Amino acid sequence: MDNLIKYNQIFMDSFSLKEEELEGNPTMEAVELWDSVGHVNLVATVEDTFGIEMTIEEMSDFVSYAKGLDILRGYGIEI
Repeated sequence: MDNLIKYNQIFMDSFSLKEEELEGNPTMEAVELWDSVGHVNLVATVEDTFGIEMTIEEMSDFVSYAKGLDILRGYGIEI
């Protein structure tokens, strides 16, 4: 499965979003289900799926769909 498809699926499953909603760069502030528990689950799922371990700073900075893509690219993951 393509990495972008995996990433999108994580967001859609975690926050009950539709694929077209991802185009608007959902943010922690705008997504109702993206609370502290949702954030921990999102980070854990992204880490497990892509075989990475984010730093505390990266976890704190992961406040939008686009920022998550940037973090993955920083690990050399092609998106």
